[in-house]
Amino acid sequence: MTREEIKKIFCENLNLLEKNVKWLLKSYEKAKNINLDKELSEEDLEVLETLSNRFGRTVNILINKILRGLDILELEDISRKLDIVIRAEKRGFVDDYKILIKMKDLRNELVHEYIQENLIEKFAEVLEYTPKLLDIINKLNSYVKEMKYC
Repeated sequence: MTREEIKKIFCENLNLLEKNVKWLLKSYEKAKNINLDKELSEEDLEVLETLSNRFGRTVNILINKILRGLDILELEDISRKLDIVIRAEKRGFVDDYKILIKMKDLRNELVHEYIQENLIEKFAEVLEYTPKLLDIINKLNSYVKEMKYC
């Protein structure tokens, strides 16, 4: 695969990420004022579930497509997934790469539904981590623009 083909795929994935971010933001705006300390209505649960799904999808695209694709573009070794998130810290996207690991773990818990007994706690984590995820993506977009990748 040529560098131009790699760049094209990366930019398509970045566009996919941006579309997901728009939907994530819509869900976050609806969910951020839900009081998790009270009995949740069906509507509240639907809003929180939608947010959680969009959060998980966005985290997945960010780590598996964008950060990995950035490493491929910059000729980094992608054989170890841990190195991919560590390099995100080195590039300044996140203060501590462990935040990305926590987001990925949360995404996996949500996707695999291990959490029925502590659902409210997981919704609270999604609400806490969504602004951090959006901040990481903003920093990533600035980097991509500065490097003129897309």
